[in-house]
Amino acid sequence: MGETLQILVPTIHFKPKVSGSLFRIYRDVRFSKDKTPMKSKIGLLFWQGQAHRMQSSSFYMHYDKDSYFVAAGIRAFKPPLLKTYRAYIKHKKHRESLHQILEDLKKKGYKLPEPKYKRVPPEFEKDIEHNYLTKQGAMFAYIEYKIDDIFFTEGIMDRLFKVYKDMYELQKWVYKMSST
Repeated sequence: MGETLQILVPTIHFKPKVSGSLFRIYRDVRFSKDKTPMKSKIGLLFWQGQAHRMQSSSFYMHYDKDSYFVAAGIRAFKPPLLKTYRAYIKHKKHRESLHQILEDLKKKGYKLPEPKYKRVPPEFEKDIEHNYLTKQGAMFAYIEYKIDDIFFTEGIMDRLFKVYKDMYELQKWVYKMSST
């Protein structure tokens, strides 16, 4: 999939190894209430940029025995990136373009994360246009599928590529924001 994604993003990073494009299947239980040693899903990540892979705009997928989840963007902003995101969306044109991208994705059946924060941050006017964007702690779109016959064939590549192509404008927007 990493090689195929180079059609959309020639500089995409994909490293077919653990802590590269593959997530570990074991869980660090030292500080967790869940002491289950193994994860119940397999995760894959293809990212763009020089930042840490989890703070870079990416194409992501994980699957378990019942379903698979396909997404693009950044799944959680750490504080420095949250600050960058908020500074970026202070500009009306950036907010407008992000809002339009998200509306287009919703029309295609993709889902968006719920806002992480309940209030508009103090650096924004409460009645700012598209103020829901100020309450986000991540920026990504996703879709979930049940495991079906396509999952076990080469047809999965076509399905994933179509989803990633649909989400490409969001991936580009997040990449540009995170690169500022």
